[in-house]
Amino acid sequence: MIVKKLKRTSFKKSKAVMIGGLVDYILASHDEEGRDKLAFAGSRNFLTTTVAAQKREMISLAEESIQSRMPVTHWILSWQENEQPTRKQADEAVSLFLRGMGLAEHQTIYALHKNTGNYHLHIAVNRTHPYTQKVIQPHHGFDIEAAHKIIAEIEYKQGWAPQINARYRVNEQGYVVRNLQHREQIKPRPGAEDFEDATGEKSAQRIAQERGHAVIQNASCWEELHAGLDAVGLRFARKGSGAVIFVGDMAVKASSVDRNFSLSKLCKRLGAFKPGYYSQRTFKKPAPEPVSHVCREEWQEYQKERQRLAEERRLAEKKREEEWESLGQRQRERREAATARLARYGLSILNIARHFLKEQEREEQAALRDRQSQAEKPERLPRFKHWLGKRSPHLGNLWRFRRRIAPGVEVRKRTFPRVGTLASPYAAYREMVKKRFPEKMDASRLDAAIALYLRCAGYTPQEVANEVFRHAPARPYGQSRDERIEYGRRVVGYAFGTAGDIDIAYTQPTEEKIQKFNREAEQIERERTGQVTQEKEQPARRVFRLR
Repeated sequence: MIVKKLKRTSFKKSKAVMIGGLVDYILASHDEEGRDKLAFAGSRNFLTTTVAAQKREMISLAEESIQSRMPVTHWILSWQENEQPTRKQADEAVSLFLRGMGLAEHQTIYALHKNTGNYHLHIAVNRTHPYTQKVIQPHHGFDIEAAHKIIAEIEYKQGWAPQINARYRVNEQGYVVRNLQHREQIKPRPGAEDFEDATGEKSAQRIAQERGHAVIQNASCWEELHAGLDAVGLRFARKGSGAVIFVGDMAVKASSVDRNFSLSKLCKRLGAFKPGYYSQRTFKKPAPEPVSHVCREEWQEYQKERQRLAEERRLAEKKREEEWESLGQRQRERREAATARLARYGLSILNIARHFLKEQEREEQAALRDRQSQAEKPERLPRFKHWLGKRSPHLGNLWRFRRRIAPGVEVRKRTFPRVGTLASPYAAYREMVKKRFPEKMDASRLDAAIALYLRCAGYTPQEVANEVFRHAPARPYGQSRDERIEYGRRVVGYAFGTAGDIDIAYTQPTEEKIQKFNREAEQIERERTGQVTQEKEQPARRVFRLR
C-alpha cells in the first residue's frame, strides 16, 4: 500500500470553499471523464446523517478553529493493481488509520474510488475535536512517519503485499518495526515531481540531488564544497539569509536537496560562508536528461517534438511582436506627418487632429489584437504519459510503472504455449498457489496470483475470466452480478496487463518451471476428484464474457 498526504498549497480560498470542494470531489460518483468512480463511501462522528448536512457540520466546526488555517487533512491510501479491498476492509483500514493518528473521535468523510488501475481510499478528517474544539496535531507533526507504520499494520492484518521499499514491516511477534531493507531515497518535492511526470525530463532539483548531495555531504570546508560542485557542473551561492544551488541558470534551494544543507547548518559545520569561483561551463544550461530508462527512445522523440513546438511558439511570438512594432512605426510616422502639415492652422485644429488620430490608432490596435487572438495558435504538446498513451497503451502503462522496472529488465508481451489440460483448473491452481505462498494473503490478491499462473500455463483471458466468475469464492456480504464481473475484469486485467508483464519479467518462468507447477496442479486435481464419491448433475454453466 501507498500512503500520501495532500497539503494545501493555496490560501486564497476560504475554509468553507476548500472543505466543500474536497467533500464534493471525494463523494462524486463520476470523475471528470465520466467514468464510474465511487465504489462506496462512509462517515464518522457526525450528528447529522445526510451528506449536505455533514458537509455543513464539518465546515462549521472547522471555522471555529481560528488558530488553524486549514484543520481538515486529506489523506489517500492506495492498493496495488492486484488487490481489491471490500467495504469491510476499507472501513477497518479507516478505523486503524484514525486510531493510529489519535483522531478516532474526529469528523471523518471517506470514500473508496475505483476509476484508476488502483483502488484508492480518500480520507478527509477534521483535526478540530468536536467537543473540546482544540486542533490536534497528530504525532507532533511527524504524522507521515506514523502513517507508514499504520500502513504496515493494515497490510499485515488484511493480507496486502507491502511495497518493495516500505519503511516499516510487522515482525513475527506482530510488532511494527523498521524495515532494515528500506533505503531512504532523496526525492524531489511535489512540484518538481509533477514537472518530471509532465515532461519525462529530470528536474533541476533532482539533478542537484544526484550530482551535488554526496559532494556537499562529504565536504570538510567551503573550498572543497565549491571545487566539488564545480567539477559536476553546479554552483553554490548565497541568497539573502539562505543559499541556492544553481543548475545552469536554474536556482534550487539548498535545503530542498537536503534539510541539512541549509546555510545555517552548513555554516555550523564548515564555518563562516566563503564564496567560490566557478568555471564558465557551470553557467550554461545542462542538456535535458530522461528521468527514467523506461521508454528512453520515445522520450527522445518527445523532446524533439517539444523543441519543434517551442521553436514554433518562439517564431509566432516574434511575428506578433513584429506586427506590433510595424503598426507602432506606421502610427508614429502618420502622427508626425499630420503634425507638420497642420501646425500652421493653430493649436485648436492640431488638437482636433490628434484626437481623431488617437481614436483611429485605438481601432487599429483593437483590430490587430482581435486578428492575433483569432489566429491559429501553435499546438500544445500533451503530458508525456498522455503522448505515450496515444501512441500505444502498452507504452503508457510502462511509463506508469517505471519505478518498478529496474535497468536491464525487459518487459514485453509474452504468449505462452498451452500446457494446462484441466477443463476447470481454478480449484487445483488455488490450492497450488496457497501451498507456494503460505503467508496470509487477501482473496483478491490470491485470485490475481492464480490468474497469472493460468496465463503462464497457456489459458486465454476468456477462459481465466470464466473460471474466476464461476468458481472464485463470493466476497463477504455477497456480490451483485455487476460487482462480480468488475472483480473478474480487474483480476484478468492485472494478469494479462502490464503489471502482470512486469511480474513475469522478474520471475522469468521457463518451460521447466511452468511444467512443474502445472503437474503439481494436476496432481492436486486428481487427489481432489478422487475424494468425490458422488457428483450431482450440474446445471448449465454460466459464462462471463469479457467486454
